[in-house]
Amino acid sequence: MKIICISMTLILAFAVTSINAQESKQLNFMSEQLSEQLLNQTVALSDPKLIKAQANLLRKHYEALVKTGFSKDEALQLVIAMASQDKG
Repeated sequence: MKIICISMTLILAFAVTSINAQESKQLNFMSEQLSEQLLNQTVALSDPKLIKAQANLLRKHYEALVKTGFSKDEALQLVIAMASQDKG
């Protein structure tokens, strides 16, 4: 009976260690993938054409808000909020 208990304990310990190792590998893989994705996103968002397009879009939003009756200060606050929302 002792041999069976010891054998079962060893099998269980090995299984838990194996599962932990697999989870660790998966987490490392996911971290590497996320890092690569963030780097690619940063490079893409740094494109001067994209930055200019975003600026033009914000300007159009501002002008549309003013045209529809918002004060210049209100329109500016709304555009700032929109730009902040894009970053977060």
